[in-house]
Amino acid sequence: MEKKKSSKSASLTFDKALVQLEEIARQLDSGELGLEESIERYEEGMRLSKFCQESLEKAERKIVLLQKKGDKVQQTEVAVTEDTGEIENDDEVQGSLL
Repeated sequence: MEKKKSSKSASLTFDKALVQLEEIARQLDSGELGLEESIERYEEGMRLSKFCQESLEKAERKIVLLQKKGDKVQQTEVAVTEDTGEIENDDEVQGSLL
């Protein structure tokens, strides 16, 4: 059974997790679930929420801006302020990624 869980999480993508999380929220909001099932769905939702948050943080760390310098394209990694999405470390590039 543990193998199924690990292979399931290995195939989970951000988009799939978000769809599942939205479905869980809809089910919980409907009020049609019993207490035990609500708790189980809530726990699953928290797991999916954590997965989505970690995926977003990972994507944020991978954000790469392409800056054209002459005929060359140079990749530059940027640090982003978590709260605001503002780019922290580049004087030439300004703005928000949120």
